[in-house]
Amino acid sequence: MPGGDQGGMPSGLPSGMPGASGGSGSASGGLPAFPGGPGAMSGGFGGSSGSALTSDQRKMLNYAVKHSPKARIKLAVSGGAMATNAFILNSDETVIGMGGFMGADDAPSVDQLKKWTGNGELRYVVGSDNAGGGAMTRPGMSQENATDRSEWISKSCTKVAASVYGGSKTSQQKTGSAAPFGASMLYDCAAR
Repeated sequence: MPGGDQGGMPSGLPSGMPGASGGSGSASGGLPAFPGGPGAMSGGFGGSSGSALTSDQRKMLNYAVKHSPKARIKLAVSGGAMATNAFILNSDETVIGMGGFMGADDAPSVDQLKKWTGNGELRYVVGSDNAGGGAMTRPGMSQENATDRSEWISKSCTKVAASVYGGSKTSQQKTGSAAPFGASMLYDCAAR
């Protein structure tokens, strides 16, 4: 960037600002320091492994793919984009995040989930065992959409025991680092 330092950040930033050469919080080249090295953003929120699938997440995905060969969407994941990124980045399968970026949006809606599961386009969901549906929220942000989705999943789908897909019991705890945003339970939503 013209007039910038080595990292492309504007020159003249006050000392100590992220991106200021030599300032605290700055990595080599003037880029902000993130876990994983200069310019890298690993770690994610809520103990997520960033762009790597945990062993249990890989087993859930493999199970869903194997047991839903005709489904257009192999897996839907509660908790939004951050909870879904590892599934998408580490697979060529169609995996969707539910709830938009933070998990609270009405995307997909309960009606859309009913349609997809009813016609066989979607069978497996990684959901939450709690009422919040795995959504991250901030003060004033509604969890209504995530709660509605979570309630529909728990009433309409069947929990798949970790022992069935080869996962560990800790993968199905309500909280824990193996399950970003609380999305830790594999559900089978095959039309009944």
